[in-house]
Amino acid sequence: MKKIFLIFICLIYTLLVHANGSIELARKEFKKAVFNDKVTNEVYQVLVSSKTQDPLTQAYVAYFTALKARHVTSPYEKIKHVRSFDLTIKKAVALAPNNLEIRFLRFSIQDQLPTYLGYSKELAVDKKMILQQIQSQKVDVPATFKKDMKAVLLNSKTLSIAEKKIIEKT
Repeated sequence: MKKIFLIFICLIYTLLVHANGSIELARKEFKKAVFNDKVTNEVYQVLVSSKTQDPLTQAYVAYFTALKARHVTSPYEKIKHVRSFDLTIKKAVALAPNNLEIRFLRFSIQDQLPTYLGYSKELAVDKKMILQQIQSQKVDVPATFKKDMKAVLLNSKTLSIAEKKIIEKT
C-alpha cells in the first residue's frame, strides 16, 4: 500500500513539474514567438503534448495557435487558427475567469486582430480586469514575464494615455 501511495505521489509530482515547465517555456518564448514561426510551432507542440491541460496551459495553447495565424499566408489558414484561438481561450477564461495571465493572453491577441473579424469583443472587459489587478498589486506572475506584459500593454492601441501611465507606475 505504501508503494502504491509513493508511486502515486511521484506521478503527481512529475505531471506538475512537466506542466510548470511547459508554462515556463511559453513565458520565456512569449515575445520571440511573435516573429519566429519555428519557435511558435515548437512551443505549441510542447504545450499540446503536455499531460496537464489546466486553464493556463489552455490559454497558452490558444495564444500560440493565434500566433500560428500570423506565420501562414493562406487567409483560410489564418481564419482557422484565429477561430481555434477563440474557442480555446474562451474555455480557459470560463475555467479561471479571474486569472490575470489568461486575460492578458487573450487581450494581447485580440488587441492585434482587426476588429471587423469580430474576435475582439472582450478587449474592454479584459482591459478593465488587467488594470484593476495591476492597480491592486495582484500581479502573480514571474518578474521577467511581468516586464513582457508591461511592454505589450504600453504598446497597445486600446489603452489610453492615462491607462498607460498606470501601467508605467508598476
